[in-house]
Amino acid sequence: MPDDQATDQPTPAPSFGGGMSEKRKERGASWRVFIYIAGSHLLLGFLALLFYLGGHAGK
Repeated sequence: MPDDQATDQPTPAPSFGGGMSEKRKERGASWRVFIYIAGSHLLLGFLALLFYLGGHAGK
């Protein structure tokens, strides 16, 4: 009768959030946005520096 016991249990619902709470998801998204903004500013600052140095290069 072990088969009857296995079929009596309901199947668990799928968890799409990986078991994380909403607060933790929001915190992770906030950190990701901060990193993307900081990284893009560093990249653009580096490109601006290259353009500045290229424009002032003595040819």
